[in-house]
Amino acid sequence: MTPSAPAPAVGPLPPLGPHQPFELPPLGPHQPFELPPHTDLSLPSGLRAVIVRADSTPMAEIRLLLPLPVHRADPATASVLAALLTGNTALRTAAGIEAALGREGSLLSAAWTGSGLALSASVPAHALRWTLDLIAEFLAHPHYSRAACEAVARRLAERAHGTLAAPAVAAQEALRARCFPDAHHTRRPGPDALGAVTSEQVTALHTAAVVPRGAFLVVVGAVDPQRTTADVTAAFASWTDTGPPPDVPGPVWSGGGIGVVHHRGAAQAQLALAAPAPPRTDPSFPALSLGNCLFGGFFSSRLMRQLREKSGLVYQVESTIDDVVARPAILINCATAVDTAPDTLHEIREQLDQLHSRPPSPREIDAAREYITGITYIGQTSQSGLASTLVGVLGYGMSTDWLRDFPEQLRAVTAAQVTEVFEQHYGADAFTGVAVGAPGPWEERISWT
Repeated sequence: MTPSAPAPAVGPLPPLGPHQPFELPPLGPHQPFELPPHTDLSLPSGLRAVIVRADSTPMAEIRLLLPLPVHRADPATASVLAALLTGNTALRTAAGIEAALGREGSLLSAAWTGSGLALSASVPAHALRWTLDLIAEFLAHPHYSRAACEAVARRLAERAHGTLAAPAVAAQEALRARCFPDAHHTRRPGPDALGAVTSEQVTALHTAAVVPRGAFLVVVGAVDPQRTTADVTAAFASWTDTGPPPDVPGPVWSGGGIGVVHHRGAAQAQLALAAPAPPRTDPSFPALSLGNCLFGGFFSSRLMRQLREKSGLVYQVESTIDDVVARPAILINCATAVDTAPDTLHEIREQLDQLHSRPPSPREIDAAREYITGITYIGQTSQSGLASTLVGVLGYGMSTDWLRDFPEQLRAVTAAQVTEVFEQHYGADAFTGVAVGAPGPWEERISWT
């Protein structure tokens, strides 16, 4: 056998040129989003329903959202109600419901989010009408037995110990208390509160708050919108209006500065800050979205590059726009070592100040614009994503046209508008926050000046 020739010697790689590595190619032309064939109706009871035909799979996604903010309901009772809602009804047993869901191949769940009661279902398209009837039964004909309530309350109480022990959860609870010290703020009730919930309390809350007026139903799937409209109307006919939900405004921001909260045994520190923000219906919201994204909303943001990549101070950091006790807010959250918490807090303030002294470049704004536009589109490409996006849009008081209009609004945002939202909403003194960690010398160095 002839021996193979020796492999050529491999020399060192040539140095990267000034233009390497290559930049990503530009994105293709913008394609405006158009909502597929749909119907949008309001029933006499006050329930609004949007039905969308999206037949990529022979499935249907159902989302139902009822406003139930934390300042209008006892959190423990609301948590138990959500856990019980898809169990017994006055017409069916829990065992019968579970067997029927399995037979139909349907998944159904309910949760209390702190701002609303949310039901979610994924079902074969042929089982849509049956599932709508079942959901309507849960809402119109509830049955909360004492035994079921005690069992669920006990289970939730046992889980609460572990949930509240998480530093991130503890930080969010402490932040709400600091922002609204005079308000009912608890999103995650403790074991004692959960264990004390009675079936009478759950029934009373359902009667008072689980009403169709102000609720939103979304159906997305391989359905005929016109025929499904008739099915929705028939299924929810028994869920009658009991009057408009109480118009109880959210509490007023009254906190300030940074507070230290002891969390014994925590291996890390959690920092959480919040500042008031305009609602999503405000004309400045597209500019606010871009500004927040480039500041701390994605992997190339200023906070991520400075605090994680350059200084290595944090395990995780992000800035988001979300609600705190029914008030829109800019939220900054990060996890860091206990000893570096003061330095991290100082660096966050420095980055806030630099939003004014070093305004974002056109390249930063364009990167954030492309990221948010892409994320918006990605969220609408599946049946489940489109259903969840739509119910969120309706819940925030916006029209279905938002899906088409928001990307166009992002494209129109100017650098001057981004700078303006920074001036109005990202001043360091506008933020209230907490530093949560095990007691130690670090807390003496906490400062927000």
